[in-house]
Amino acid sequence: MKSAAGFFMVVCLTLLGWAPASVSAQGIVTADDRKLAAEEKDGCIRNMKIIYDAIQAYRIDHKDIPNWLSDLVPQYLNDANVLICPACKRTGQFESSALGDPKIPCSYLYEFCPVPLGPKEARGDPAKTRRDWKRRQMGLVGSIVPMVRCRHHATVLNLAFDGRIYESTNSWEDVLTNQMNVAELESSRIFAITSERKADAAAVSPPAAFPPRDPQAKPDLIDLSAYYNASLSESWHGGTKNDLSALPIGLQNFAGVDYDVRGLVQLGGKALSAKRFPTEIKGIKIEQKCGRLHFLHATVFGSVANDGQQVGSYILHYATNKMQLEIPIIYGRDVRNWRSFASEKVDEDAAVTAWTNNSVRLFTTSWTNVAPGVEIESIDFISAKGRPAPFLVAITAD
Repeated sequence: MKSAAGFFMVVCLTLLGWAPASVSAQGIVTADDRKLAAEEKDGCIRNMKIIYDAIQAYRIDHKDIPNWLSDLVPQYLNDANVLICPACKRTGQFESSALGDPKIPCSYLYEFCPVPLGPKEARGDPAKTRRDWKRRQMGLVGSIVPMVRCRHHATVLNLAFDGRIYESTNSWEDVLTNQMNVAELESSRIFAITSERKADAAAVSPPAAFPPRDPQAKPDLIDLSAYYNASLSESWHGGTKNDLSALPIGLQNFAGVDYDVRGLVQLGGKALSAKRFPTEIKGIKIEQKCGRLHFLHATVFGSVANDGQQVGSYILHYATNKMQLEIPIIYGRDVRNWRSFASEKVDEDAAVTAWTNNSVRLFTTSWTNVAPGVEIESIDFISAKGRPAPFLVAITAD
């Protein structure tokens, strides 16, 4: 009975979010056990911060993230012990799944590895890799997607793409259950192909979720393929024919600026149908110097009452000096609602209309770079979380 009582205590503590590093022979959790578990967790978090800094240094040099964490050793991680969680140093256990690092012992799951998903997880395209899947997830929910995970504690530790560290169950997607249907993040959903398309696949290639990028598109027409979360032909906020299907796709010139137009990036806001979209999309790759940036964008759920309000922002990250710069998105000056209102007033400071079709329109904002000689590494697209929810169709650098 004593042993059963001790086991019951361990189970209860585990359910409350704490699992003992070890227990006594009688199954009793001691203060030393709790202290050791806390110390190992703190040490693991320190490791993750070092790993994140090493990945960022790798990105600057290679313009991409590594295939495996072992690629960071020794140039970016001179001590390979950082890849071992303190709990694993005690137990001798390492990450042994199919996603375990193939080169050196490692405690951590690296979610952006190039392991193929296969036909079960990616029915529509078995050649797609785990990295492809995670990038598509980021297009849906932003930078909360984990890069690195440790499963050797009571709760899983997650190192997000933007450097945040948070805890979750074994399925990190559970933290989003109040925001969206997390089943939409499954690889089988993201890379699904319908049975009807399968039947016609021999004769006709199934259409992609978004039109492919034109091979003639120049690098200054920023490729947003990995960040699109709604197509131009769908009623992405409900209803019927509530879409941008009239917008010409491909390489287009609007208001004197060339754009690559194939989809849109919608941010979340207070309106009910906007809540399923992320409130931020981080790490949009620019990776070039430029004198100006041009944004083709608009909002949903805006109104004349929102004139002068900031509805979002673009946060620029420069490559060499870690400088950040915010470009605020002001309703009335930079954007308006994508559908026009008869009561709107138009003046010389109003947002510049780039394209219009009946009551539907998009706007263009041009920003002059204050540091044209420094490479812009990436841009974060951030919502102000108000009722007007901004969306982005294209970015051009020149």
